[in-house]
This record gives sequence, C-alpha cells and structure tokens, in this order.
Amino acid sequence: MAQALLLALFAILIALALFVWRARPQSRINQSFTAFTVFVACWVLGVAGLQGGSHLNAWGRFTFASAGLIPLAFLELTHVYPTRSNWPRREIRMALRYIGVSLAVVSLATPFVVRDNIITPHGLQRQSGSFYPLFFFYFLTVWIIAVILLFRKWKASRGLARAQLQHLGAAIIASGAGGIATNLFLPLVTGRSTHSWIGPYFGLVLVAVVGHAIIRHRLMDLRLVVHRGLAQALIIAAITGSSVLFLQTFVPDWHHLLEVPPFLIILGVVVLTILSTPAQRLISRWLDPYLYRGRIEHSSALREATHRLSHLMQPSELGRELRDILHDAFVPEAFSMAARPLEDGPLEELFSDTEGIAKLFSVAITLVDGPRPAVIVVRPDAEKGPQAAAYDSLRNAGIEVVIVLARRRALLGVVLLGPRRSGDAYFKQDLDFIDSLADLASISLENSLLYRQSIQMLEYSDRLLESLQSAVVAVDVAGRITSFNPAARGLFALDRGALGELLHRLPSEIGWALAMAITGSWQPREIELSIDQDARGPVPVVLSTALLHDDRGQITGALAVATDLSTVKALERNQRRVEHLAMMARFYAGIAHEIRSPLAAISNFVSMLPDRFDDPEYRETAVRLLPHEVGRIVRLADRLRLMAPSEDGQLSTVALSPLLADIVSIHAPAAEESRVRVNLESSQDVPKINGDPSQLIQLFVNLLKNGIESMPSGGTLIIRCYPKDSGQAVIVDFVDEGTGVDPAIRAKIFQPFFTTKPFGTGLGLSICREIADFHRARLMLIARAPLSGTVARVEFGVADRAEEATEPLALNTESRRQPR
Repeated sequence: MAQALLLALFAILIALALFVWRARPQSRINQSFTAFTVFVACWVLGVAGLQGGSHLNAWGRFTFASAGLIPLAFLELTHVYPTRSNWPRREIRMALRYIGVSLAVVSLATPFVVRDNIITPHGLQRQSGSFYPLFFFYFLTVWIIAVILLFRKWKASRGLARAQLQHLGAAIIASGAGGIATNLFLPLVTGRSTHSWIGPYFGLVLVAVVGHAIIRHRLMDLRLVVHRGLAQALIIAAITGSSVLFLQTFVPDWHHLLEVPPFLIILGVVVLTILSTPAQRLISRWLDPYLYRGRIEHSSALREATHRLSHLMQPSELGRELRDILHDAFVPEAFSMAARPLEDGPLEELFSDTEGIAKLFSVAITLVDGPRPAVIVVRPDAEKGPQAAAYDSLRNAGIEVVIVLARRRALLGVVLLGPRRSGDAYFKQDLDFIDSLADLASISLENSLLYRQSIQMLEYSDRLLESLQSAVVAVDVAGRITSFNPAARGLFALDRGALGELLHRLPSEIGWALAMAITGSWQPREIELSIDQDARGPVPVVLSTALLHDDRGQITGALAVATDLSTVKALERNQRRVEHLAMMARFYAGIAHEIRSPLAAISNFVSMLPDRFDDPEYRETAVRLLPHEVGRIVRLADRLRLMAPSEDGQLSTVALSPLLADIVSIHAPAAEESRVRVNLESSQDVPKINGDPSQLIQLFVNLLKNGIESMPSGGTLIIRCYPKDSGQAVIVDFVDEGTGVDPAIRAKIFQPFFTTKPFGTGLGLSICREIADFHRARLMLIARAPLSGTVARVEFGVADRAEEATEPLALNTESRRQPR
C-alpha cells in the first residue's frame, strides 16, 4: 500500500515537471524547476523501490544519487527565478555543482555513502558509508545557501512577484525540511532508517502549494485550467484516500469485517455524496471562487448590475465598478476599459489590470460596425477579410471579447476582456448577458462623462469666480444666499456663516436690487451706486443683476455682480485734474495773448502822449481807438465771468420744454431781425432731468446764438426736444442751415479761445462743454449730410437715473462740480 502511494506521488511529480517544462521549454526558469521536480520524483521512486523489499542496495544508492542533485537544482532555481542574481558568484556555484555531481556519482557507483540496506523487524535499516557525513554537510550547506538567496529575493520583491516567491519558497522549504529531518538527520543521529518512508510524503506539500500558486498566483506565469469534473474527481480521490488511511491506521482489521472490498464501498459512498445536490451546491460555493470560475445567475446578475450602475460616478469609478461586475460573473484574466470624452478626441484609459493592453483600444475600434452597443467575440480564425490583422493583434494579446459602448449614435468607449481564468468559454448565455450589460454600461458611461463634464465646469466656474475682482453673490427664489466669491466676502462684509441667510445680510442696495430682479419689477443693468462700509464709508460700485432659470425656464434665483469703482473714480479724478491743469495752461496762455493785443495798442498811445498831446490828429485817433481796445478787454472779462462757478450750484428737477419755450420767446424777435426764424418742436412726454436752470439757460442761449450766427444770410433754426430709449434719456437738438463745420477743425472746436469768427473770443462752445459735463450730458456737433448745416445735440439722463448716478458718487468723491 505504501509503495503504491509513493508510486502515485512519483507520477504526480513527473506530471508537474512535464507541465512546467512544456509551458516554456526554452525558459531557464522552467528548466530549473523541471530538473528540481524530476530529482525529487526520482528520490521518491527510490524510496518506493526500497519499500518493495528487493534490490535494496541498488534502490538505496539510486535514492542518494537523486537526493544529492536536489539542493543543486534548488540553488539553480533560486538563482534564476524570478530574475538572475549575482550571488553566489559563478565560481562558487560551479564548485558546488562539481561537488554535488561527484557525490551523486559516488553514491550511485560506490558504497562510500550507503554501504548496505537491510530489512529488520523494526523496518528498513541503513548502514552508512564513510562519505555519509560529507554528503550530509554538503546537502545541508547548499540547501541553506539556496534558502538564504530565496529569502533575499523575497525581501526585495513586491506585489505579485513577492507572493509567488513566498508560495514557491514555502513549498520547497517545507517539503525539503521534512525530507531532511526524516531521511538525513534522524538516520545520522539514530543509525536507523525506519521512518525514511515518511519523507517522500512531504512531496505532497510541494505539489499542493505549487499547484495552488499556479492556480491563484500564476506562478512562473503558468496557467493551469482545472475543469469541474477533474476537480470533483480529485476531491473524491482525496476523501476516499483519507478515509482508507484513517481506517487503516486506527482500525487495522476493518477490511476483514466485510465481504465486499471495503475500498469500493467507501468509493461508492463518497461518489454518491459528492454528486448529491447539497454537496454540489456546497462544493460550487467553495470550489468555483478558488478555481476562478464565476458563479452567475443571469437575471439576478443583470438586476444587480443595474443597481450598481444606476448612480452617478466618475468614469474611472465606473471602470472599477464594471470590472467588479464582470469579474464576479466570469473572472477574466484581463480587463481594460477606455472612454472617449464628449468633446471628442482620443480614447482615454479608465481602468486596466494588465500592462500593455492600452494600445489595443485603437485596434478594437476598427472592428466596430457603427456607433451602437455591441459584443465582438475574437474567435480563432474567425475573420479572413481586411480586419484579420486586427483580430490577430487582439488574439495575440490574449483578448477574447470586445465590448463596444455607444449612445445616441456616438462611440463612447471600449472594454477588452481576456479569457476566463477557469478555462471555460464565453457561452451564448454569457454573451447575451454581456450584451445587455453593454447597454446599461453605455447609459452609465454617458452619464458619467456628463457628470465629469459638469464637475469640471463647476470647478471652472468656481476658479473663475475666485479670480474675478468683481463681487458676485447668488440667491435663490426665496431670497436665501446660496453662494458668493472672495471679492464679495470683502466688499459686502460676508463670511461663511452668511450662506443660507436672507437678503438683509447684504447691503441694502444689493438686497433691494436682487429682490426687485426676482419679483420682476426691475432688473438693474450696469448702474452706478454707492454702498456703505463701516471701514471705508461710501464705496462707489457698478451693479448688474441676472436671473437664474431651470430647464423649464422657471426662475430659480438671481445673481448680482458689483464692481468696486473706487480705483476707477480715483483715476478719473486724477485724469480730470490733469486735463483741467492742461486746459488752464492753454486758457492762461490765451488770456495773455488776448489781453496783450489791446494793451499793446493802449501802451503805444500812452507812450506818445507827452510828445503829441497837442496834436489834433493824435487826439482824434486816441478818442476813436482807445475805447474800442478797452471794450475788447471788457468783453473778455465778461466772458471770463461766465466761466466762474455759479453762486449756488444746486441741482433741481427741471422740465426742459417750458425752459426752451421761454428762451425761444425771448430771443426769437432778435433772431428775426437777422432774418432767422426759430421753431421749437417738443414732445408732450419729455421726462424731467436734474440740472441747474441758470446754467442750462446759458447753455441753450449759447447754442441758439451760435446757430443764428452760422446763418448770416438768414434761414430757419429748429429746436427739438424729445425722449430717447423709451424714456431713458432726453435729446435737445439745435438744427441750423448754415455752412457747417469744417471736418479739419472739428476736433478743436471745443477748445478755449479757438474761434472761426473775426471778432470771437473762442470761449462760447468751451463754456457749453463745461456746462454739459457738469450735468453729465453729452454735447456733440453732427453734420447734416447731405443737407447743409449742423446739428448741435445735447443728451441728458432723466431725473430718476440722474439721481441714482450722481447723488451717491457726490458723497464719495467731492461736492458737485460747477463749470469751470
């Protein structure tokens, strides 16, 4: 019985050696493991021969010759696996190899290691030769060197390589330690070999652990497919053998109690038990996961997949989720997934548990027949057409199934599946499940890409809001603050606690603007106002609001954007000051020039007074010219007085139509003397403006006189007053029929002391511009093409807008400016 079991173990070891060698015959690693396993098998065969009781010396010498080569093969395996090592040096390994082969030859051909083997009532007894201690020392030394090298490699390795080394080392060290203890150490100490038959059974540890490492950890990159029938046969054999061994040990005479061979009875009971439904269910629950055979009930698995893929997730998370679903169902050797962004572009790898597969995504796309979900099976020699090269590339890379993910006629992604680790094929029901899963995964992938896009847009918006210098605050339709940017935190004095509070937490101007925008009563756009701050006082800002809507167009909230104008206003004040200084420089230069001419004439007459006082001609010329030159100086002084600030400078609400009517009634008779007819055209719905009536009269009178003076031959001067932009502004036009303004001098027409009149001072239009600027109005001269004449247009803001635009700014900058 013992000999039969040892011979069975020998056959198993030889089968393992052949399996490893046939996987890669040219690999040094496979060759070394095959040699090691063959030497162990020969040692087991020798022990089995000793158990037979015949030719004991021959079998004993064969056993020691085989055992002498085991540590050499172990050292060679640890030297090359998983990568070659530089320790121990080549000279040492060659010396150990020479010693080992020599001792094997000496053990086989001479009695120096084993002199005699005899059978005694206590069992096998061996008489050792003179070289036995040397053999023991050699065996143990080489074994320890190999174990040290294996430990060093295990310590330096990581991941899968570490697990493979761990299992290989545990298998060899455990089986070797048992064999050394029972077949070398105990005979050396006791002088008997009665327990030497136990040593080979430690080879079962080697077979079991190495087989486990090949199945679970792809030891030496080997792939062992154990089918369900073979696995059940092994289970039956293991249970039967264990039962027989147990009864043989504890009930030696059990086989004499039955007439039928007890082995057959035990085998029948085990077979019937294993084939029963409860046992099959139990074995499947334990065996299928171990052999990487997925357990799948297609309907329930599809419901579970729907539940797992229905929530929002990032594309990378979807890749991991889909990998887990397919792994639970089929346990493929490889899984890789790539997706194409919604913005189009190259495929992006989302998840891959195998290196080097990413480059196959573009190859797999060539097999897609239209942008729709599909499952493509890469069968051997299935394609002979132009796509044969793509099929060959996928087959050579170990890809068996290509899953195409598409949605709305757009390719979204590709999933590549390797063969099932169990060795089973992808059957029709499996492919139907994968096809249904492809539809679910396509929808989930589209949602994931949209979700990632929305997250990116939200991140982009957040970063954009953080970088804006303008304060941005958003509220919902109930008036609760939902978000604001850092600029709003400083300008509106907000903190994180303000989220969720109502509008009263904001400055009143901002709160009212948002409230009116939400209710639809008014939506401010680019209006200037000032907000009060405790630290800075009134702060000028420009405010705009916008409504937020949902997908049905319903208002969900409002957004306010306020830009701090403090810096801009300061720059404007500085710019006005510089412009004012430059204008005053030109103004003073013009005054000096205008006064110098009459003063020069007066000075000349005064200098001649002592010599020509009695000259009648001199007196007559002085009486005629001196009053004229003095009059020029007086008229210049009157003009300068008009440019001085008004006495009160108070703004009030002014109706332009009655004001213009009064001006026309006063100046129309004088104009008619110059053959100019003045007509006033005014609308009934002209809004009021904010202004200084005395300055407005001066502005309109100056424009009226300029229009009259531009028509020396007579004509018609039309004054129009009408609203603009639905009452947002008021326009006053003075339309004459004169010769117009030369385009070459149009840019200089508003400069002080620039005039085209022989006796003009050049201050009229300059004063008009000053008054218009004071009222924040626009003054412009427009040519009447193709007609002759000019339109002098003044554009005012209406009263309510003027109050909003000027009053807060006046508080923040300076008292209202008057025309200079």
